[in-house]
Amino acid sequence: MRVHKIQRAVMTALSLLFLALVTLLLGAALLFRPEVDPRDGVETVSDWSMDGEDIRLPRSFSRLSPRTPLTLTARICPEPGDYLYIKAVYTPVRLYADGHLIFEYGQDGDFPAFLLDPPTKTALVPLPETGPEVTLTLEYLSPSQRDVATLHPVLLGSPAQITARLFTEMGFSLFFSVFLLVLGMIMALVSLIFLRFGSSGTAFFWLGLFSLCTGAWSFGECNLTGLLIDNPPLLYLLAFLGLFTLAIPLLRFALVVLRPHARPLLETLCSLMVLCVCGAAALQLFGIVSLSRSMYLFHVLTPACLCALAGTALWEGIRFRNRMARRLLLPMAVLALSALLEVANYYLFRLNVQKSFFVQAGVLVFVVLVSIQCGHFMAETLELLEENYRLEKELSLLERQARMQEEHYRRITEAALQEKQQRHDFRHHTAVLRGLLEKGEAHAASAYLDALTAPSSWESLPSVCRNETVNAVALHYLDMAARSGITDCSIRLEIPEDTGSVPAHALCVVVGNLLENAVEACAGADAPFIRMRGRLADGLLTIVMDNRYAGISRTPEGGFLSGKPGGGIGLLSVRSIAEKYGGGCRFEAADSVFSSSVYLRLS
Repeated sequence: MRVHKIQRAVMTALSLLFLALVTLLLGAALLFRPEVDPRDGVETVSDWSMDGEDIRLPRSFSRLSPRTPLTLTARICPEPGDYLYIKAVYTPVRLYADGHLIFEYGQDGDFPAFLLDPPTKTALVPLPETGPEVTLTLEYLSPSQRDVATLHPVLLGSPAQITARLFTEMGFSLFFSVFLLVLGMIMALVSLIFLRFGSSGTAFFWLGLFSLCTGAWSFGECNLTGLLIDNPPLLYLLAFLGLFTLAIPLLRFALVVLRPHARPLLETLCSLMVLCVCGAAALQLFGIVSLSRSMYLFHVLTPACLCALAGTALWEGIRFRNRMARRLLLPMAVLALSALLEVANYYLFRLNVQKSFFVQAGVLVFVVLVSIQCGHFMAETLELLEENYRLEKELSLLERQARMQEEHYRRITEAALQEKQQRHDFRHHTAVLRGLLEKGEAHAASAYLDALTAPSSWESLPSVCRNETVNAVALHYLDMAARSGITDCSIRLEIPEDTGSVPAHALCVVVGNLLENAVEACAGADAPFIRMRGRLADGLLTIVMDNRYAGISRTPEGGFLSGKPGGGIGLLSVRSIAEKYGGGCRFEAADSVFSSSVYLRLS
């Protein structure tokens, strides 16, 4: 029992630590705000000229053939030490200052050929020392995998000022993506602890994997990440593979936690998503279709899966009164709505917000709500663990009871075989006695008779009750007491063969635990004794027992501690069975005598 309490305390502490880390990381992501000069000092270069026409960035050019050249020019007035912030999305680009090449990206050989188009690139480019005015020229080539080229504004200012501006606009997105990645790793570690307990560990694993996928998508999409990690192909793969796969662990999580009746639907969606992800990855790897082009398929599949999850939670909660489905309905509905808003903004609204903003907001609400539900889930898990622990111990006791009954029947068989052998040899014994008496050897005949009539070990243990099952258990411990040197041991139980509403094996657990504890308590005690009595009156069975003990340990609450290695569950099992069958129990210790009283209602 002591080990179980320690295990439960450790799991409770881990649960609280998990929730505290979620709160801490989320608070850091929400409250982070870099110090920004109110005057900012960053100029947005939005006005450009293209083929004699004035244009304003950002702007998208559509219906372009692959690698269509787009050339823009602008005039700026930089301060000494100023930099340019430039962003290229799947477009090769060259940047000139007064006709001098100062930056290029996306040319052949700059990125793996199987990517087909250069991944999104953000960079801070230093300006050369020139006159007060500088003419900038940007030369783009349109993507090969889409007929739209989106050109973004250029920022002008010092590196610190530009970075502060970007942190003001995208700092939350970056920190929230890091938060999701850290949260996913924490859940993965928690799942290793809970994995031995079945669905709890599996649920945490899938939820952690969902957090990792969403975090990888947001991390790869954030423009700030490109300034911190100069590896566009890596960020490209993180962004798209995270987006493509995030619905898969969420579907698996729902299958584990909800145990829905619509399981075939969710399993089919999960298998479909896995096939599509593998197909998109293969097409990219072989240089056929880029992930940026496969994205349009997942703009349909991912929201559809999230809507299916929300619909399943609603159906399970209403139709089958699924408690967990009701708890997860709101977070799943928020997540599905945010995915629909994200897709709608991409194709229709085109609001000037950070990419994945709506999904990040939905995931934020989802994480907060699910973190709250994690407390309920962990509490239920602890209750299940306690019940499993009790059942395992009861099973162990039942197995021990079965072994004792086997021993009892083995003894009966041995006694029967011995009696049969004695009857078989009866004529021989009669002949021997007759021969001794005829020879006048009366003393030898008397000794021979004493040997024949000596009681066997089994015959020396009388029956203690009419119920054969309980009798087998009691005789086992009666024999154990005798072998332990406890000569004063008396057991009389008024237990019928028909035990009514209380199974015989439950009574075996009660009697066996009391006697086992008594035999162990008598070890080392002066004048050891065990006396057990059982009386049945008006359907109420009362069992009382007194035994000597050498020493005893108490809990701070006044209970009794087991002296067995790792703690015992004997008295706990007795109390549990007594209360289960409308009874109770009481244990007292005084003057080196331990008294037990248990009552159960048989009818």
